[in-house]
Amino acid sequence: MLRILAVATNTFREAVRDRVLNGVLGIAILVLIFTLALAQLSLDQQRRVVLDIGIASISLFSVVMSVFLGSSLLYKEIERKTLYVILPKPIRRHEFLLGKYLGIVITVFVFVSIMGAVQLGVATAQLGSDATELYIGLAGLLALLGASMYRARDRTAVLVPWSAVGLFVASVVASRAGVQLVPILCALVLTIGEVLVLSAVAIVFSAFSTPFLTALFTTGVWVVGRSADLMISMKSRELPEAMIELLRKLVRVWPNFNLFVPGQHTLDQQLSAAANPAGYVTASMSYALLYSSLLLVFAALLFRRRDFI
Repeated sequence: MLRILAVATNTFREAVRDRVLNGVLGIAILVLIFTLALAQLSLDQQRRVVLDIGIASISLFSVVMSVFLGSSLLYKEIERKTLYVILPKPIRRHEFLLGKYLGIVITVFVFVSIMGAVQLGVATAQLGSDATELYIGLAGLLALLGASMYRARDRTAVLVPWSAVGLFVASVVASRAGVQLVPILCALVLTIGEVLVLSAVAIVFSAFSTPFLTALFTTGVWVVGRSADLMISMKSRELPEAMIELLRKLVRVWPNFNLFVPGQHTLDQQLSAAANPAGYVTASMSYALLYSSLLLVFAALLFRRRDFI
């Protein structure tokens, strides 16, 4: 376990220093802030525009990060020949692969937490309430980050607890301003579930393929997975019934990414019906953990048979 954590830590350090990834995070934050301007163009739907576009943007950018990291990090180890130095040491191939996967998940978790905190801040600002607490919270978080970076030996390790604290502070401020936290927090948790499965898919392809093909195949799996519910309910006169039935059977074993994007309406329905959306979130996360575990086992078998000579 310690060997897996060591690989995951090094993977996280490498990922957060990537300029491309930081650029994606910067664009995501700008898009979340820009939803305030888009909300002004709507007719009495400002809250819905901010939440729907914001949550969809977080999901989309998390997918981009997962595909980018999953398709590049393992290949970099092979391209730089560092893998030839690591594998002769007392570490098994599946441990190395699991460490890479865990590092990717931790990295995206940090970025999702940061984007979630920004989304909560934007939702608070959209309500037009007193922004004093929002500014105080932002200043406090920046001061905490600066002080932690100054005193820490490993500056990248600060980002994990700081992002979690930032999400907690933003949740407290938003709750005091009247923002409904449950749908937003549920959507963030489901985004992590989507990342778990998609990163595992990317690890499977990266175990035997190049970064370009890995990104292409992973994106294709994600697109089909997002269309799974549509394919199940599809009725077409042009396609033969046997083909439709084959597609429905394929969808049942294909990763269903629609589970992780229920939308604001679905969660609001559960809340209005006095039901707890925790049941839906728990079922979806259980599906994500089970499916990603099976994919990682398959990826480990492929990576074990790969010849690096």
